[in-house]
Amino acid sequence: MSDRLNHQLLRLTLLLQLERRARQAPSDELPFVIVNETAELLPYRQAVLWQKAPAKLQAASGIAKPEKNSPYALWLKPVLQYVTRDPRAASVMAFSAEDVPEELAKDWYEWLPDHALWIPLLTPATSKYGLVLFRDNAWTEAEIQLVGYLAETYGHALALAEAGPAQRSWLDRLRGRNIQFLLAAILLAAACYPVRQAVLAEAEVIPIKPNLVRAPLEGVVETFYVQPNEDVKVGQKLFSLDMTQLRSRLEVAQETRDIAKTEYLQTTQQAMLDPTVKSKLAGLKSKWDQQVAEVDYVRTLLKRSVVTATRAGVTVFDDPNDWLGKPVTQGEKILAVADPNVVELEVRLPMDDLIALESGAEVLFFSNINPHKPLQASLNYFSYRATPTPADIMAYRLKATFTGNEILPRLGYRGSAKLYGSRKPFILWLFRKPIQTVRLWLTW
Repeated sequence: MSDRLNHQLLRLTLLLQLERRARQAPSDELPFVIVNETAELLPYRQAVLWQKAPAKLQAASGIAKPEKNSPYALWLKPVLQYVTRDPRAASVMAFSAEDVPEELAKDWYEWLPDHALWIPLLTPATSKYGLVLFRDNAWTEAEIQLVGYLAETYGHALALAEAGPAQRSWLDRLRGRNIQFLLAAILLAAACYPVRQAVLAEAEVIPIKPNLVRAPLEGVVETFYVQPNEDVKVGQKLFSLDMTQLRSRLEVAQETRDIAKTEYLQTTQQAMLDPTVKSKLAGLKSKWDQQVAEVDYVRTLLKRSVVTATRAGVTVFDDPNDWLGKPVTQGEKILAVADPNVVELEVRLPMDDLIALESGAEVLFFSNINPHKPLQASLNYFSYRATPTPADIMAYRLKATFTGNEILPRLGYRGSAKLYGSRKPFILWLFRKPIQTVRLWLTW
């Protein structure tokens, strides 16, 4: 008798503790408490909290949040919908696979134990939720009576959780007049805030005052002795032109010179015997001198066909294969020899991105090699008109001098340059291009 009394007191204590826990639980934790901590009062294997309208699985024991599209939830949903339509579902009701239709009961033992207990969580207004417990043993009458008291507590706790202050959505909050005035003031201040104009453009590192190497005469490029970005010394061979025609011309000139020399010498001997021949000597000597000059001139052209470096530096040109076999005219630029330690930045600024820039404007160069380490430069040249780029884009040509103490980039490095202009209101910078378009339309 004493053990039975102690057992009843223990159950009563657990019941009071569960009621207190349910009342103190936050609204988002209450479903988890209901399906998990009820096991302290009644032993079961599984528990689910079912919401009647809309029909969905609100919580399940052993997991934080049930997956509504899981096979277990998809199978259990029609079973519990059938149970809630049962007239006995207004009160605590024990049921099993035999109480549901055959098409629903065929998979019962794959998902659930033998015995189930439906517990409607009643509130003064309605019965929106139901707690369902599953276990292998049949439910006793005493357990059914005990859980009835707990169901009322759970129902009131759920009703109080839903009756809390409704959470206003951010859209509803924005509809408030004070918030609207505050947002309007913030937007107006942001629109009028002065920001520095900036624009991005393609850039390349180029030499300052390089030594341009041009074609010495008309001809065809035959051989290149250097490669791009190669260090060269004074007197080192750079390239040569085809000398086939000049060699043939030299041979003809030498033969003609020898013939003129022979005629002159023969006439000189004849003049010793025949004074009348002396009148021809002046013409023959002039012809001989002319052919000697021709030979010397062709030899000079042959020497000039091999172009050498007149100053030390680095060769600046693209691919030598682009020049081999190509006819060139006298004075045409072939390559350049530049000092790698004297470089500057060339920027191609498209016409559509043009902003007001002054001499000395700040420029940042982000090379493709080290884009995370921008180099500082200062604008010192702005072309007066735009010219087409290799990509057929009309752009202005700008130059900037590196001003930082960083190691200068190598010749030929490419990247992006960010050019900074004067400060203007943010709204003018934001709508710069639309304003340009509208201005063009208004001027027509």
